[in-house]
Amino acid sequence: MKEVSADVGYFVFSLDTEFAWGTIDWDHTRFTHTTRSAAQERQTICRLLDLMNEFGVVATWAVTGHLFYETCEKCDECPLLEFKGKDQGFDQVWGAANPLWYGADMVQMLLERNAGHEIACHGHTHRFFNTLSRDQARYEIQEWVRLAQKIGVSPQTVIFPQGRIAHLDLFQEAGFICYRGKEVRHPLLAVPLLGKVLNQINLRLAFLPPQVFDISAQPEHLVNVPSSLWLFRTNRKVESVLDAVNLPYLRFYRAAKSIQKAAEEKKVIHLWAHPHEFQTEKDFDKLRYLFSHFADQAQKGRLKSITMAALAAQTLKKSQEEG
Repeated sequence: MKEVSADVGYFVFSLDTEFAWGTIDWDHTRFTHTTRSAAQERQTICRLLDLMNEFGVVATWAVTGHLFYETCEKCDECPLLEFKGKDQGFDQVWGAANPLWYGADMVQMLLERNAGHEIACHGHTHRFFNTLSRDQARYEIQEWVRLAQKIGVSPQTVIFPQGRIAHLDLFQEAGFICYRGKEVRHPLLAVPLLGKVLNQINLRLAFLPPQVFDISAQPEHLVNVPSSLWLFRTNRKVESVLDAVNLPYLRFYRAAKSIQKAAEEKKVIHLWAHPHEFQTEKDFDKLRYLFSHFADQAQKGRLKSITMAALAAQTLKKSQEEG
């Protein structure tokens, strides 16, 4: 595996955009009914785009393929058919136009507001690839690619639903070049017994800094662009308590320091979230706090915002040039 030296540090931001598709429990073949608001999620995406535009941040938007539809087309091979007659939630999707299950308007907004953003694959129906046969995985990939190409989007990046990575070779055959790998963990979390305790504390208070890393390329393989931090990987009650006592940035102080470290060491930091996780004004303030640290380093010419696909393509090119 070839590590490629960078001229500057890189800031990667990805968003798993799935709407209600993320509530299906494919492991147990049932729907989890959601009270989330379709209008609010769309408004959140608008605000996120505005915030990125303000700070010069580009993002990789991982979109579940079924959201490309305006309404159900009742495809004969649709995996949702296995819910028919087994779960009343089936009617939420099949033959309906519920805006939590269909998002052609949202995808069009991303395309129209595009300022260098990327639309990536988040599966077609948010099924978990590590549980799929090769034929099932191939269907998920082909359907996403088919719908994406209709609106001029080419396959480049895959972000696996629930981070369950599998069938990488099939994605490569379909033209993808990179994927979001597992989180780069702090070395202390690998210490037997102690690591488990520290991990539970870290999930609540984020006292360990998110890791920065060098990007690597391996010939004939997808480029792994791992994550550094899931912004809201914590109990929401903890988040609410910290907000209530006016400590909204406590969990993100270390992340801000890691952004600075990525700039200083010319490495990569990769933050990610789901749009629906931005539920309060203070949640947006937290992102503004992190973006402002990025912008400070970018102004100094030490850090660049980049999509996953652009970073992967650059890494592959440099790897070839360096032999």
